[in-house]
Amino acid sequence: MNYRMYKPTKKWLMGELLKICALSCGIGYLFFDSLIWSGVLLPFGIFIWKKDTESYIEKCKKTLTKEFREMIVVLSGNLNAGYSLERAFAVTYGDLKKNGNDYQYILSELKIILNGIECNRRVEDLLSDFGKRSGVRDILDFARLIVSTKIYGGNIVSVIRQTAGNISEKHMVEEEINTIIASKKLEGRIMLLMPFLIIIYMKFTNAGYMNVMYRTMLGKIVMCISLIFILFSGALINKIVKIEV
Repeated sequence: MNYRMYKPTKKWLMGELLKICALSCGIGYLFFDSLIWSGVLLPFGIFIWKKDTESYIEKCKKTLTKEFREMIVVLSGNLNAGYSLERAFAVTYGDLKKNGNDYQYILSELKIILNGIECNRRVEDLLSDFGKRSGVRDILDFARLIVSTKIYGGNIVSVIRQTAGNISEKHMVEEEINTIIASKKLEGRIMLLMPFLIIIYMKFTNAGYMNVMYRTMLGKIVMCISLIFILFSGALINKIVKIEV
């Protein structure tokens, strides 16, 4: 599986199509009081499609990274128990398979590695392939470290133990950062939602106040500019709270 590419399922496609149509109709009705504008806004749904695809890929990679970190800890323990690197992968696969529902991706990747070992492929080559397909920095760094250790010599057990420790520390830092920015993300979503709630309130309590925004050219221009600023603010908020460690 190439984690940097996503092949959508029919269920995902249908959900995205319904989401884009619902958003287009909602924005067209609230900001222009016309479903005709919904058809005009519909092509802009490609940006939502692209964003959701990127979010799905990022979610898959985060899940894979979490599972990989846990796998490294188990692998390090098996190496400390005296297993060879190849055998340690097999034992680690067995250990993780006992909780198979908790490991969506890493079990299939370990199976690929074990099949490759049975076909006399080198572990370092299999890990390098895994790192390239995943696009995850931790996995790429780990694969390069194993390759260097194999080429120039070194204590594999010590290297993997140190790597497991470094990855665990990095994970703790990421969790702290996520905790700090979680409230800011919520504040950003509330700020973006407020203009829509205000318009809904005005339309259903004093619709006459909104007629000037829908019936005059100046009002339409103001609503269009407001929508552009809201969308720009949403993109800016997402960029600000997106922090990579």
